[in-house]
Amino acid sequence: MLLCTAGAVGLLYVFSYPDSIMPANPALDYVQGITYYDFKPIMWVVPFLFMELVSVAGPRKNLVWFTSLLVVMCGALIAWPVLTAICPELVHPTFEYEDGKLAQGMIYMLCVLGFTMFTRLMVLRFLYPPEENDESDINNVDAAVLDPAKGLTVKEILANPQKANPHFLFGEADHERLSGFRAILRRLQRLSNWRTAIWATLALLIALWFCFFPQPNEEQALQRDMRTMYHYTKAADGTRRATFPAVHAAYRVMKHIAGTESLAGLSKTAAEKRLGLDSVPAAYRAQLRDESDLSIPSVDDIFDSRTRFLTITDGRRIAVLYVRTNEAGDTINIAEVQDAGWNAKADDIRRRFGTASSRGYYY
Repeated sequence: MLLCTAGAVGLLYVFSYPDSIMPANPALDYVQGITYYDFKPIMWVVPFLFMELVSVAGPRKNLVWFTSLLVVMCGALIAWPVLTAICPELVHPTFEYEDGKLAQGMIYMLCVLGFTMFTRLMVLRFLYPPEENDESDINNVDAAVLDPAKGLTVKEILANPQKANPHFLFGEADHERLSGFRAILRRLQRLSNWRTAIWATLALLIALWFCFFPQPNEEQALQRDMRTMYHYTKAADGTRRATFPAVHAAYRVMKHIAGTESLAGLSKTAAEKRLGLDSVPAAYRAQLRDESDLSIPSVDDIFDSRTRFLTITDGRRIAVLYVRTNEAGDTINIAEVQDAGWNAKADDIRRRFGTASSRGYYY
């Protein structure tokens, strides 16, 4: 059961986060022949086959299989609203070119559950019905009775008929024994009712948890992301890098700023205060506020009129907030956001498209 549950966890992870196992690599598009990347759409087969091998190793294979799947799916449903409230990037993709995250993984797990219920409980049971162990002697006939040498003619049977003499026992019932049987049946019925009630209560509690777990509103989510986006870790060489949740939170904040133009009309100092940069350690704040030229994989920065205002990266993923100021350079007019590193293939396509557009190839 434990091994099969571990396989179900692996299956959910492969369904939810395939890009973390096998990141996109545009260089493989130019490689002839079969590469390891060709197996990405079917790598879920590995944990699936592992679960199959483990479940059939014992006598109660269906119990092990479905219990493992349901335990993992119930655990995912319990974690879903919590992750949505604190780390939404684990439940839903931040970008359309990311993998499907937990939401997509649960849909695939439901498909696996439905498919295996159909195959295991219907198709296989129809093709290979369970063997019936009938050890009673009710329908057994001794071979000697059927010996043709001992057969009788109709006249012989009529001359010496053999009739069964049934003996029926009528009389008072054994009420004490009947009471004992009724007590056993009532006890079994109570146990069945208790089991049904417990499972129904657990299902109801999970449904209530999933539906009514408190979720932050738009303003609370923005404040959460503004706190999260400044989290960082220190590498061995002393450099500071944002955490995985921090980069996602930073992009959501920058997207909100660019969409609402909440920094328009502010000075750079006021914008820093609005973004909470005054609470960030000075060394890390200087790294975030670096305005020097930066080449990112998704686009050629050909806009000389915009300034890199805020840059948050974990070493691979990057989110950059650009601003355009007035002629004097002391007031922000427009904010723009740029991302890179989440999907190398998408970055390569955007970069080549932008280069072709700037050179007039599509005109």
